[in-house]
This record gives sequence, C-alpha cells and structure tokens, in this order.
Amino acid sequence: MSNDPVIGHGAKSDMRMFTGLAASRGFVAGPVFLFHSTANDQIPEYRVEPEQLAHELARLTDAFALTRTQIRSLAIELSKRISGDEATIFDGHLMILDDPSFIGSCKEKVSREQFNAETAVNSVSEKYSSIFAAMDDAYLKERAKDVGDISKRIIRNLLGGADAQAFRVEQPCIVVADELTPSETISMPKNLILGFATDRGSNTSHASLLARALGIPAVVGLGSLSEIVKTGDLLLLDGTRGKVILNPGREERQAFEKMVARSKSIEEKLEQGKLAPGATSDGHAVPMLANVDHNTPMTGLYAVGAEGVGLYRSEYLWLTMDREPTEEEQSHAYTAAARSLPDGQPVTIRALDIGGDKMTKGASASSHKEANPFLGNRSIRYLLRNPEVFKRQLRAILRASVRGNVQLMYPMVSTIEELRAANLELRACMTEMKAEGIPFNEHIKRGVMVEVPAAALIADALARESDFFSIGTNDLIQYTLAVDRLNETVARLYQPTHPAVLQLIALTVKAAHDHALKVSVCGETAADPVMAVLMIGMGVDELSMSPNLIPLVKKIISQVSFVDAQALAETVRRMNNAPADKVYAFCRNQVMKLAPDLLYLQ
Repeated sequence: MSNDPVIGHGAKSDMRMFTGLAASRGFVAGPVFLFHSTANDQIPEYRVEPEQLAHELARLTDAFALTRTQIRSLAIELSKRISGDEATIFDGHLMILDDPSFIGSCKEKVSREQFNAETAVNSVSEKYSSIFAAMDDAYLKERAKDVGDISKRIIRNLLGGADAQAFRVEQPCIVVADELTPSETISMPKNLILGFATDRGSNTSHASLLARALGIPAVVGLGSLSEIVKTGDLLLLDGTRGKVILNPGREERQAFEKMVARSKSIEEKLEQGKLAPGATSDGHAVPMLANVDHNTPMTGLYAVGAEGVGLYRSEYLWLTMDREPTEEEQSHAYTAAARSLPDGQPVTIRALDIGGDKMTKGASASSHKEANPFLGNRSIRYLLRNPEVFKRQLRAILRASVRGNVQLMYPMVSTIEELRAANLELRACMTEMKAEGIPFNEHIKRGVMVEVPAAALIADALARESDFFSIGTNDLIQYTLAVDRLNETVARLYQPTHPAVLQLIALTVKAAHDHALKVSVCGETAADPVMAVLMIGMGVDELSMSPNLIPLVKKIISQVSFVDAQALAETVRRMNNAPADKVYAFCRNQVMKLAPDLLYLQ
C-alpha cells in the first residue's frame, strides 16, 4: 500500500494512512509525542588550549563513567521487566564501554590533536561504527548501532543533557521518531507510552524486540511519518497489521474502536481459558512450557497457564553476577525453581550456554578475542574445555534434582562424542556425590538441544543416548541459513519456513519418536501461533516460550484440531519449491481460517 493521502467520508483533509512493519501487536489511539533524537544535533567543535587539556580529559573520563552507570541502570531495569535474550541487549553496550581502546582513542584525540571531548567521541565512534558495519560477521556488524547509541549518550552527558531530554511527557501518548535506540526505548516512562511508530527499523531491530518483550504496540519502517506529524496530532496505531492513521476521520475512528473492542473481548477470553491444559480442539495434548531464568517470578507461571519449564537459562546467573556462581549459589537457584512448581511439572535446566553473544568477565578471556564467537568456543564446547566449571554446575543440578522434576539439557551439541563426553562428566559427578553421601536423582533425564544442522542430521544416533530432544529454532535457523536474526540487513533471510529448516525439524522429530522420546521446540518459533500449529502438525510434542505468550498460543491451538494441523504440515511438506515467505503466508491464511481470532491476537 502506498503512503499517499487517504481522504474518506467525514475525514479531515489532512488525514493520512501509513503502512509499515508490524513490530509489536496491539491497538492504541492517542496523541503524538514527536521525539527528536540528539543524533543530528550540532556537536560543538573547537580546539582545546594546552593548559585546558587536563580538564578536558577529566570531562571525558567523567562522561564515560556516567554513561556506564546509566547503561548499567538501564540493564537492571530491563532485567526487572523482562527475561530472555532481549534482557541482555545492553551487554554489548557495556563491553564497548569497557573496551580500553575505545576510550583510549578518544583520549588520544583530545591530548594529541587537541580536539574537544565531544568532537573526539563523535570522530572515534564514527570510525568504530564504520569498521563494525563493514565486517562480514553479522553479530559484529550489529555492534555498529551499539556504538552509535553509546556515543550519543556520552555526548549528551558531555553537554550536560544526560537523560533529561529523552521523554518529557505528561500524558499518555504515542511516540513517533525517525528511529529509536535500545536505551531510548527502555527510557520511555512505561506508564505514559501507549505505543511507538518509527520511520526506520525492522521486526528484528533491538527496539522492536524490546517493544514485544515489554508489551508496547509498535509499527516500524513507516518511511516519513516523523517529518509529517506534529506533537498533539491524533494517531491510530495498529501494531497487529502494521498500519497507522494520522488525524483520522469519524468513520476511521469508529472502525478502529470496533477493532479495539473486539481485541479486548478476545483478550478476556484468553484470561478465561489460560489455566486449561494445552490441547488441540480434538483433545490432542500439547503441554505449554515456559522459558525462564533465575529472575523470572516462578510463582507467576501458574497464572499464565504454564505447565512446567521447558528452558531454564542457567547462563543468566553468570551474566548477572559477571562471574561464575558457586556450586551453592547455583544449587540454591535451581532448587528454588524446582520447589516453586507443582509436583510433576518439569524444570529443564540448560547447561551453561556461554559464548557467542553472551560472555562474562569470568569466562575464558580468549573467548573475547575470537574472530567469530558464534562458531567458536561456546556452550558444550566451552564446558568440555573447562571441566571444573562443568562439574560444579552438574553437581548443583544433581543436588536440585531431589527437590522436583529436574531435567538436564546439553546446549549446542554437534557430535556424538560431545554427548558422550558430557554424559561421562555427569556419571563422574554422580559417583563422587554418592561417595560423599549427597542425595540426587540417579535417573535424572538428560536431553540434547538440537540447534545446529549437524545435530539434526545425526539425531538418530543422539536419540539412542538421550532421554528427550529440544529444538532451539533460533540458532537452528541461524546456522542453517547463515543469517543473524538481529542484523537488520539480512533479517529478511531469517525464515522459519525455509524448506531446509523444516526438513531438519522433521528429521529430529522422526528420530525422537523412533526411539520413544518426546521433542519440544523452545525457540521463538514456538511463540508464533502460526508456526506453533505447523510444529504440532509435524509431530512436536511440547512448546516452550516466554511466559507472557503462553495464553495467546494456547488459545489459538485450542481452536485447531490435530487432524487439521497434520494436514497443514503435509501440504507444507509438498511445497518444497515454494519460497519460504510464500509458505509462511499460506500457513497463516490456513490458520486464520481455523482460528479467526488470530487476526486480532498475533
């Protein structure tokens, strides 16, 4: 749809409709708050006299320190509001701030070239951003935006603006901007921001990921909206279909109000049915599990209808402490999770998944220097290379296993040798603990995360020495298609319905079922109602996702029969020659016919 003016019966002459990307679902209406980033503000540039250099360097050091404090505060605030991968978005910011070469280059600009601090930071950040942007590695390429976000904040602090300029709003509003950085997004006063709409951005940008995690309706990629609106204009925002209407007429407002009412009615139905066990309309059981970490309020899982924990991200203990937690600290956290769930509900603890985009100061220093950390010493590889770290975690998990239905899951397994080596370490810990008289569940279930194509291709061999499988679709898609989902330049290639991805999932499911094992999906695919239906039709037994998304997926699944899900999967299997986006569109249309509420919920 074009973004040309749309004039309707009873509409104001300046009404306009824009179509962008649906970044975060929801319907909101309210006045515009036009946010102008300081990115394009004039940065003062001048020479510093020799006698003033010490003062200028002190200003620079203070600005870096203040920025570090602000980012850490934002990270803490974010961890209180959400959990999961999105909660670590600011880790990359802190790594850049702590890089001695970054501040060192800024200081050199001041001391040797006698630039003022603002000019030095701007010059160095532009250089760093261009270097990151030119890299082939998608993860490192994303750091260019982090550098830009950080430099804006440092310069604001140098100019004395700090965060005061960010969002001076006094009433509920919809934020309109050219683009929003992660720090700007989390800095929004949560009680006053109804939604946001931006000219630029993608569904996989950090701001979009945060919007979804925080439950803020958002539309991005709108083109030139911020150049047209004024603060106070009325905006209707449809974050479900990616549309906004500026200064709508009466008919548009009435139609939008009906959509909002329908959405609220469906949301109320979600509340009514969320405590029922997950199942299709014809009674095929599909347990809905939660992805959590130690910060997740475990007592709240019952309220959203979770039937256990399908993925306990143990690495967030490391990331929060920025060091390795002791065996006692780990055991306490795992035991608390196990005790908080009703009897019989599983708590599947993923062994330390460190490396790639998740590193701590306590992890191997060499890991920071890897040219491509996503293909390097991470996850099970890191654990097997650091057996003492692995041993302490295994002992902690075993200690917790007598307090509930605790299961152990190995991440990033790619060879049968890795699985055997991990199980050997587990047996050694069991022997040691038995000699020490420490109780544990000798029959604790051990599972494998299928996250790389190699694991899917040898799934039959892995199944012979495992108790269950869990498919991590985020990494499986990334490694199969060589695409970083957080990199906006290639995000369009991140396609869960790519035939290669679906074939690997089918291989995994078949191998699991051939050996009477259950298989779950714990990546973002599980939280997409369309993909959830397809996964069920392909034979996936359980779905695990962020707790707040369980009612939505459970509602849609309850409206679709297992027979219809299987029929959808069979049709998709025959669509090998169709483009992935066409396959997804077909699936969505089919699920919409079976569950019309999806129009208002997804």
